[in-house]
Amino acid sequence: MKAVLISHSKDVQVALKKSLKHFSQIELVGECSTMSDAKKCINLKLPYLVFIDLDLAKINPVVLLKKIKCSPKVICITSKRENAFHAFELNAADCVLNPINSNKIKNAIARISVSNQSPIDPIVASKFERFLPNKIILLNFDNKMNFITIKDINCIEAYGNYTKVFLLDGKLSITYKSIKNWEGILPEDIFMQIHRSTLVNLMNVQRIEKWTNDTGRLHLKAFDKPFEISRSYFSQIKRKYKM
Repeated sequence: MKAVLISHSKDVQVALKKSLKHFSQIELVGECSTMSDAKKCINLKLPYLVFIDLDLAKINPVVLLKKIKCSPKVICITSKRENAFHAFELNAADCVLNPINSNKIKNAIARISVSNQSPIDPIVASKFERFLPNKIILLNFDNKMNFITIKDINCIEAYGNYTKVFLLDGKLSITYKSIKNWEGILPEDIFMQIHRSTLVNLMNVQRIEKWTNDTGRLHLKAFDKPFEISRSYFSQIKRKYKM
């Protein structure tokens, strides 16, 4: 499995190389410290895994990941706990705090959902699990970081290349995660997709009603205007919940 490290810190480079010696299946094929070098290296090597140092001020990881030709798994490295929020926005498998050691790297790799084409030692690998309702995450509200639990989320709507995350109290956070990303990590028994651009918290649904052309409308707490349920999702909802 090919991996690339993006960092200008000698300490990070040395520590990661030392830690990766315990993983014979991972080959470090590139080291970069600039945006242009990172883009060229990733597009050339097409790594399965990318380690990104979030303390590297000259690189915007969000922009970088949009400019590359592949979709590698990402593990973030940082000296600052507040940067964990950026790792979440990048849909990173994990965020490792400095100083790096082999145990931290092992735990990070264990969070990666591995495909059949990129096998990892089963002792190390484990499939990514969905968040539990009480899982605590960091979101940005009006340029202030706040801890919330997953069950605090009222609904999520697509917003171009971003998503709007609404809490029940009306607070709004805009994140880099897509609806597909959110759908893959939210607890299935609490969150439901009602449209290709909308996810809602079932605990806050007031009522659902039939609408025109086999579509539906959903009334959610804290919203005056009902949400549209597309035909395909309305059909799925009726089958799943025996309406």
